[in-house]
Formats: sequence, structure tokens, C-alpha cells
Amino acid sequence: MNTDAPLWNAVESKSALLSALANEEVASELVTADPNSWGFFSSPSGKVLVVGYANLGLPPVAALFDCRLLVGVDEVLASFDMNTLQRQFVYRMPSVFHEFVSLAEPIIVRDEIGFIGISKDGKECWSSLASGPIKTFAIEHGHIRGETIDDEPFDFAIPS
Repeated sequence: MNTDAPLWNAVESKSALLSALANEEVASELVTADPNSWGFFSSPSGKVLVVGYANLGLPPVAALFDCRLLVGVDEVLASFDMNTLQRQFVYRMPSVFHEFVSLAEPIIVRDEIGFIGISKDGKECWSSLASGPIKTFAIEHGHIRGETIDDEPFDFAIPS
């Protein structure tokens, strides 16, 4: 999607994180409920965003969009100013964040069971939830079509 997005740097523990970042400028932090895993993203400006998360199976993912660093982890989508890493919003996902689908207005993200359109200010514009965890999907002609892990098809129109 965005090859310039910061890469995730995982560490073994919070104490390993402190050692790894001893000479770095930590500008901000995102900590989800019950963190047991730690790591960080370095922004294009060289500042560091520390992330503590519950490790629900997927590592944190970052994307750059409109001078923002977007981070999806656990059941959270957060936006930070790309230069200062000042937090702009935190949105609580219906289920575990999986990926950024579209970095346009609205931002489209996928969680375990559906898709959500999020405005630049973190407000939910729309959501479409499948009957179970998503196995495959594709965007075609203004629709998100796919199947759940139980082979149940879904077809959601993307609101304009």
C-alpha cells in the first residue's frame, strides 16, 4: 500500500524497549489494554512512537496519509501528526485491526469481521460487518465482496 510507511520494530520486553531507545527521541506513546508486547515506529522526522499492545495475534501496522501516521493495533486505530507525533485521534475498532484497505477520504480499514470508513478526524462514517471472520475480499466497482472463513459470501456497497 504505502512503501514509505515506517517499519515495526519489535522488542522482547519493556526493559529491552528502554535499552533500545536510550539515545532516541520518544515523542509519543500508544498503549492498548493489557499490554504484554512492546516495540516502536520511527517517523520520517526521526521521532519515535512507542507502542505497547496485548498481542492479539497481529503486529502493529502503520501507514502514512495526509501528513499523518496512522497506526492499527489490537482493537485500536490511532492517528498522529507525522512530524510531531502528537496524537490526533484514537478510534476503538469493533474487532481486531487487520489492515488499511484504502488511504483516501474516508480511510477504509478492515478488522476481523468487517470494514469501517473513518474520517480524517477519527469519526466513523460507516461500517459493514460480515457474519464471521473474513477469509478473502476484493474491491470492485464500489463494492467490497468476499467470503468469511465459513465460506459465506458478502457484498457491501461502499458509501460515497
